[in-house]
Amino acid sequence: MKIPLDWLKEFISLRAKPQEIADQLSMAGLEVEAVEEVNGETVLTLGITPNRADCLSLLGVAREISALQGKKLNPKMTVTPKGEGKIAQLLRVQVLSKAACPRYMVRILRGLQIKPSPDWMQKRLNRAGLRTVNNVVDCTNYVMWELGQPLHAFDYRFLRDRQIVVRQEKMPIKFKTLDGVDRSCELNDLFICDGGGPVALAGIMGGANSQIQEDTKDIVLEAAYFNPRQIHRTRKRLRLSTDSSYRFERGIDPNGVANALHRVTELILQTAGGKATVDWIDLYSRKIKPAVITLPLSEVGRILGVTFSSGEVARLLGALGFVTHAKGKGLSVQVPTYRPDITIPIDLVEEVARLKGYDKIPATLPKIQMNLPKQPSDVCAEKITIDCCLSLGFSQACHLSFTSLKKAELFCEDASKLVLLQNPLSEDHACLRPSLLPSLLDAVAFNLHRQRKGVKLFELKHTFSLQNNEVKISELCSREGEAPTALPLEGATQAPIIETKHLAVVATGAEWETQWQLKPKETNFYTLKGLLQRLTGFLHIEDLEFVRDNHGSWIFFQGKKIGWLSSLNPQLLKEWEIESEVYAFELNWEVLADASNKSFIHYKTLSKFPFVERDVALILDQAIPASKVEEAIFNFNNPWIKKILIFDLFKGGNLPQGKKSLAFRLRYASPEKTLTSEEVNQVHTELISRLENELSAQLRT
Repeated sequence: MKIPLDWLKEFISLRAKPQEIADQLSMAGLEVEAVEEVNGETVLTLGITPNRADCLSLLGVAREISALQGKKLNPKMTVTPKGEGKIAQLLRVQVLSKAACPRYMVRILRGLQIKPSPDWMQKRLNRAGLRTVNNVVDCTNYVMWELGQPLHAFDYRFLRDRQIVVRQEKMPIKFKTLDGVDRSCELNDLFICDGGGPVALAGIMGGANSQIQEDTKDIVLEAAYFNPRQIHRTRKRLRLSTDSSYRFERGIDPNGVANALHRVTELILQTAGGKATVDWIDLYSRKIKPAVITLPLSEVGRILGVTFSSGEVARLLGALGFVTHAKGKGLSVQVPTYRPDITIPIDLVEEVARLKGYDKIPATLPKIQMNLPKQPSDVCAEKITIDCCLSLGFSQACHLSFTSLKKAELFCEDASKLVLLQNPLSEDHACLRPSLLPSLLDAVAFNLHRQRKGVKLFELKHTFSLQNNEVKISELCSREGEAPTALPLEGATQAPIIETKHLAVVATGAEWETQWQLKPKETNFYTLKGLLQRLTGFLHIEDLEFVRDNHGSWIFFQGKKIGWLSSLNPQLLKEWEIESEVYAFELNWEVLADASNKSFIHYKTLSKFPFVERDVALILDQAIPASKVEEAIFNFNNPWIKKILIFDLFKGGNLPQGKKSLAFRLRYASPEKTLTSEEVNQVHTELISRLENELSAQLRT
């Protein structure tokens, strides 16, 4: 927005240099993009952010300078111009869409002479970047630039039935605007209409059927407040941005409408002659009152890191026209209606910071309590579940919550209880998953068809159903000749949609162990059962039971069925073109999470000191397992021993009959200091002596 300084001086006395004014405004949040000379006058180009609709006028910018420099502001309150003749005898006005148009004002001016504007007005408008048209249109633009209130003038002779109706259209129509373009308007667009139809697209642009012409004598002046959202929707859809819509959609001052109407009436009478009606029409259905916000002084200090007195805060806000009153340990602030961007206390804190000066607020580090927040038990249980599955070589899958209707029906007893989507992205995303298995089997098939022989996946996500479904386990398990139908879901209620978090695991192909010298083995029933037992151990759950029949195993918790574990039916796997044997389980994870009240994650600080490793090889009886050696090392109970790793097993050779050699790597570390070689050697020697005595071991050299 361009602001000529000579025009701005009518609102405030300016003695500072233009660059100083520009710097002050920029530091206060109103960025001055350029300071330039236009026809011998200094013009500031401001980049106004969308929230500062109040600064889309000379008055708004002058108000900011007044607050920053502490100078008196001239708000230009116009004395109501006198006139003759009652407007009620000339025009009837109705507002049918009061929510879209809370306030609507009109006044009629008669006997005008349409001609070019005076030179002084044309020069100011040109410096502001506005195109001049004629004295009436120029006066409306002039006042809009002064006060921020968009205005419009209709040719009175073209208003059919001598009436104005503000309403939303009930059907799509074509409307030709002032630029000569036929606009396709839709239902609920707001129009200014006469007795025959629309004459203006409210708040955006007037119509070609009522524009001011060279022979116009009588006009109807309009000043209104339109709902910003209403204007924004229409403007965005039509891609028609004007100076008026730019201000209306950001929010003008509803209580400044009357002053703007009187100001433009005064200017038009000065430049075009004529007479105004003695009165005007003001339809203000429900007066918009200033908002009142409570601002605690402690909040100002907490956000800015500086203590402010109530008097200083009141002075800073008062400079912008805010009315303040003491209230407890803070202030009650009445926000003027020309500041619709101020709605909550933090907005007021920002105003205090702006006016105080960001450069005058010292930089201070915030005080943050470094206490680890207590995690809810279900969050801890979820992390434990994921870590447990990952540690056993399973990869976590994360799929969309959609699947195809065909695949969903395989896991739902009654297809009418599936949660269908009204506008699915595709047939493969037609409904919400009643089970996690369709998506996991998609992933298994994807990997197997690309020569990935061993696949171990898990997923912890929500399933969706309209009602609890329960079927026989035999329908899911390996049973030749029977088609699988449904997956049991537990914890269902009669709610329209049941959302339950499930844990599902699938495994197929070779299961590669991480331990050395162990041959790979095929995944089987006990692979997944072992995962479940390990998981329940980490979650401190002891009441999990497995009831197995000829086809699989039900999973029970405290006597309640919560899931199943089995080899999947080959008939079911044909849908995914999977020929390998696939083992899977799915259970209601929320039941386990609720029961796992003791599942908390504890964190330890990582040591900043280096570790030392020592290897030891022991000759032992073949009957002594490696686990017994590990147990003996841990029972040595030295806090420096952090890790034990077996890395070699040797039999035969020059070893005595019935003996074997086990080699271990021990890691020593202290959280308090760097260990010396002498300290580590002493502990290592004592440990070897203890192992030799307890296990009848012999140190192999």
